[in-house]
Formats: sequence, structure tokens, C-alpha cells
Amino acid sequence: MSEKSEMELSNEAYCMTIGRHDRKITVRLFDKAMECDVAEAPYAYRASVVQDEGTMVFEGLADPSVEADGDRAVIRGKLAGLDVEHRLRLPSDKPILEERITLSNRTDQEVALKDIACGLRRRVANALGQVLKDLKSDRVAAMPLRHRATDPAGWYDDHDIEQLLTQSGRELRVNEWAPLSLGHGYLPTTQRFAEGWAWTHGEKTLGIFKFNQEAMEFSVMAAEVDDEGAYLRFGGVGMRSGDPGSLRSIGPGETVELGVTRIQTVRGGYAQTSYAFRNFLDENGCRFPENFNPPVHWNELYDNFEWNLGTPGQPEGERMTRHLTYTRELLLEEAAKAMDYSCESLYLDPGWDTEFGTFLWGEEWLGNRKAFVEEVRERYGLRVSLHCPLATWMTADGRGVPDWPSEACRMDRDGNRIRVTGWNGKTVDSICLGSRQYMDEAERRLLANCADGVVYLMFDGNWWNGGCWNPDHGHPVPYTLEDHCRANLDLARRIHDKYPDVIIEMHDMITGGSKVRYTPVYYKYGLPGSYDDNWGFELMWRTMDDIRSERAKSLYYYNLGCNVPIYTHIDLQDDNEHCLVLWWYASTCRHLGIGGTHGDPRIVESHKKAMQLYRRLDRFYKRGDFYGAGEEVHFHALSAENAFVVNLFNLSDEPRTISGTIEVKEMGLDPDRWYTKPKGSGFSPAAGTFTISRWMAPWSAHVAEIRPVESLKQNH
Repeated sequence: MSEKSEMELSNEAYCMTIGRHDRKITVRLFDKAMECDVAEAPYAYRASVVQDEGTMVFEGLADPSVEADGDRAVIRGKLAGLDVEHRLRLPSDKPILEERITLSNRTDQEVALKDIACGLRRRVANALGQVLKDLKSDRVAAMPLRHRATDPAGWYDDHDIEQLLTQSGRELRVNEWAPLSLGHGYLPTTQRFAEGWAWTHGEKTLGIFKFNQEAMEFSVMAAEVDDEGAYLRFGGVGMRSGDPGSLRSIGPGETVELGVTRIQTVRGGYAQTSYAFRNFLDENGCRFPENFNPPVHWNELYDNFEWNLGTPGQPEGERMTRHLTYTRELLLEEAAKAMDYSCESLYLDPGWDTEFGTFLWGEEWLGNRKAFVEEVRERYGLRVSLHCPLATWMTADGRGVPDWPSEACRMDRDGNRIRVTGWNGKTVDSICLGSRQYMDEAERRLLANCADGVVYLMFDGNWWNGGCWNPDHGHPVPYTLEDHCRANLDLARRIHDKYPDVIIEMHDMITGGSKVRYTPVYYKYGLPGSYDDNWGFELMWRTMDDIRSERAKSLYYYNLGCNVPIYTHIDLQDDNEHCLVLWWYASTCRHLGIGGTHGDPRIVESHKKAMQLYRRLDRFYKRGDFYGAGEEVHFHALSAENAFVVNLFNLSDEPRTISGTIEVKEMGLDPDRWYTKPKGSGFSPAAGTFTISRWMAPWSAHVAEIRPVESLKQNH
């Protein structure tokens, strides 16, 4: 190409024009459905590098070139000493744009990036800061967590253009999670980070999705200003708190291929764009298997005195009450409850182990492990599931540390053992989750539990607790956040290699069991031997308050945009006579756990009846496709059966009518059939839609089932 030249590519959805003028690469992306430009400015190429004398910022590509390669435009150049290969693809068989960036270090020196900001740009305000007229009604929302479990009631990560320009975003920072602090928090930033973004313009929405299984990478939405006005930068690549970690240090001869950005225009709004993002994850293997059928858990924790004990003094020695509160007889009583509540597995929280986090069966108070598992199965028709706190939680207060190899202890950069003062004031050595000494022994102990019939393992307490410099651990030195994620994955793979059907739940590999999620919702799921469930944001203790405070809305938005199964076990003691808690979590958690006997016998009976209905319909909740007509109307569809279930919720203090409408084809169902029609519902042949409407009491729930008429004959 000449010093000033231009090329054009096109597909069903977009027309892309790329121009080069000296160091500037301009990308104009015309959206055929929206009939407007969604990008029309010089592409941002910016990086900052840590050097001895400070930080140096590089702007624009040096020696840029642009060439066509089939349905791709390939842009090459140099940025911060790195070779850049930037590919923009408009496939002929899909109405999408896909973008990939590769960075190569062809020098003999390490390149350490402090930050990088590459992306498409769209001018959204004039030189006076006034939002352009045709964009004033646009909204940009995070996906899939438009509302997180940590967000205050009424707040959504959903903004108009003026808010994006005038209000700061939030960057989640993580540090070593010491026992007395959470190790994470938010700082203001001009950038916003999410797995994806939905930019709604009129009746259509631009989806901007990011996917990377090798390093934690997020879709960026950033406000930028120059002499001509304000811009939004999106797509490309950006860094959040030093992630993706692969960019922090790029050695001589090393190449880093970053994740893919997909841009896709969708007819409709946020929900329809969430489905498109969900399909994108499905394409990349991040979807529950077709035969997904996890056992419904009964968690003994909520009725067990082991977790309802206190002392006015300070007893000497370890707190060991298991021989009184966690006996075989008491747990068999819990198994009887599990059977009465139509559960499928008895879930054992801490107490089954000899000490917290040892993975060793407490034979002293439970008897032989295999005999216990067989008795629970034979007498109550239940399986057995286990809570398994990993190394980082175990060492938070010293419980169980002596039961692990001393060689597994963490070391600082000076070669000293890292010791931690825990919640109880006790100072102990800190075990490294990524050490081969811990991993080998953890594998051996967990496999022994599986060999005796355990069907589920919860990987809890697996948060990031800082680096490790022990050269004998077999992990990279220093041990980084990304190494920690890979260690979590490795432990799951070791178990699945021998017991592929054992279900493994994985708490967030950086923030553990908190309400805060750091890693992308899909991260490491779907890889060979990986985990089976995500954790439900710790929404288990104050279940009704989590619903009333809107924290539990995070589960609704998660399901709109992600098919990685989510699990939690909930305390039913907070529920009301309408079984609101039970049905909300049943509707939003593909893998459900319950526990806790309500103090009102009438509600207890309501729970048991509701669970009978849930079990009859549980295939819809475990394996059905989830759709939403607003936060209070959930659809669970099984296209193979041409059937669906609707959950209605009145999440308010006033009685009112709850209504929702959905296109039948959107759920993958046949519109040319006759269906059963529950009271208060109906079909519109002209629109091809189903509508349901019901007058509901405050804080109540309702379940409706819609089936094709031929299924009635099959059921009689």
C-alpha cells in the first residue's frame, strides 16, 4: 500500500473500510442492519512499558502495513518494541466480525507491559462534550453480569452515553488475600471491564464479546477525548489490574496470542444480546453437557449444631466438636430429611474430615467411609457429596496444616517460609496450592473418597493468597495468579482423569467464595477434564435478604448470558409461605442444594410439596435453555420436548399483576403445534408469541408448565 491508501471488506452484516495514512490506521465499520457507522476513527494502538527510568508510553503503530488475506484484513506494525499482527475477519458464512491480536518479541530483551489499549473507536460527543443527537438514547450494559451480587439495590452496570463520559468506571483489584482482609476492592477508572458489552441503538444492539481461555482477558469499554470530541473505545485488548498476565513479561522470542473479540449485531435489546453471547460461549465449549443431571443436595449444615455453637470463654486447644455434633447417627437423621425433601444426595459440609481441609474421613465419629456411603444409598436412596476446602483457606487459621507435607509450604523471594496469622490469632506456615507436594497428596486423598462412592466435590477456599518462590514446588517462580488458576484446573483434571463422572464445583479461582467474581464466568470451563459447576456468589446464608436486597438478581443475569452451570445450597429457614426462596434459586441455579428446616410446620410442608414439583420438572431447570422476559419472568425450555416451564415472581411489597411475553421460535419450539394453556396465559398466532399474566401476592412465586397436546396422551 502507498503512504495513503484504503481497502474494503464486506459480509452480510458489515462493510469495513481500512485506511492508512502514515502511522494512523483508520477503521470504518458500517453496520448494515443499523444503517450507521459503529466505528469511524483511527484505531487505537497504545502501550506503556516499564523501564528503569520510569514508564514510557507508545502511541500508534510504527511501520504499519495493511493487506487482504481472503476474508481477513491483516494489519502489521510495531508497538512498544513488539511486532503486532492484528487480524480483522468478516466471515462470509456468519454475520459477525472477529478480531485477534498477536504480539511477538523479536528483540533480545524482555518487554514488560504496564498497560495496553487497542480498540475500535466511535465518536459519541462533539468538541464541547455534547452527546451526538443520534446517540442520546443509546445504552451500554455489561454482560452477563448487568447486576452483580455486590451491587447496591437499583444499580446496574447499564449506562447512557453521557454517563459513560462523565462517570468513572470501576476496576477490580486483587492482592494477596490475607486472613484478616478480603484482598480485593474497586478503584475508579476511565475504562470498564466485562466479559461482553451490549450497545443498544434503537431496536438493535451491538454485542462486543471477549473470549480467552489462556489468560484472563475482558471486553473493554473506555471513554477517550481529543480535540474533536469524545470517543468510546471498544474491542481490541486492554489490561485490568495487570491481566492478561501474559503481557506483564514477554521474553525474547516469545509470542502472545490474545483472545478473540466477536462483534455481532442483534435484533432486540439486552436479553437477545445475552443469548448471542451465551451462544458464543456455547460454540467455545462452555455449555453444560446434554446429559447434565447433577444430584439435588440436602446440606446438613443449616440444621447442624456444629455451626451453631459458641463459647463465652477461650477454651485451650483446638475446637474439636465433631465427635458430638457430626456423628453418624445425626447425619443419618439429615439423610432422612433429604429423602423427605425429595433430594438426591446428602451434602456434607466441614465436619466429615478429621480436621478442616485435610480431605481425610472422620472415621472416629462417622465410622467406615465406604460403609457410610453404602448405608446412605441403601436406606435413603441418596448419594454422598463433600465440601473440600483447598490449601489457601485451610492455612487461613491454621486448621489442618500439620496434616500436609511441610515441603508444600510457601516461600518468599528471599527463601524464607511464609507464615500467616489467621482469624484466630494463630500464626502458621502457609501451604502453596500449586506445589506438587500438596497437589500429589490432595489427589491421593480425594481419589480415595471417590473410590468409596463420593459423587461430588466442592473446591472451596481456593482464592489467591499471594505468590510463592519455592524452587522445589514444580511451579513457575514466582507463582502468579495465572499459575494459581492452572493449579486449580490441574487438581480438577487429576480427579476427572480417574472419575470423570464426579461433579466438581469450582469457586472463583482468585476471590474464592466471596460475592465478588474476578475471573471471567467461563474461565477454564469446557477444557478437557475441567470443573463442572460455578459457585453462586455465596448467596446461601441470608437467602430472603439476598432476594429483597437484589443481590440475587445477579443469578438471573448470569443465566441470560452463560450456560456454565451455577451451583449453590440455600438455607430454607428464611423462606416464606410462597416458597419464594426455594423457587428463585431453583429457577436460577442449574445445580440446586437446599437445607434448613423452617420453624413453621406449614412452610415445611409447602417446601416438601414444592420439591416434589421441582423434581418432576427438574430436567427443565437442569438442562433447559433459560430465557427472561424481565427479572420476574423466567422461561426454561426443552426444544426436544417442545415444552417449557415458566417461573413468575412478584419481587415487591405490593400485590400486583406479573406478566411476560416471549417469541416461541426464540425458545427453539415449534409454533405450529397445539399446546396446553395455563390459566392467565395465551398464544398470539399473528406475533408467534406466548404471554402469561397472573395477579400475585407480595414476595411470591408461581410455576406454570406448557406442553404440546400430544404429550397428554403419553402421560395417561
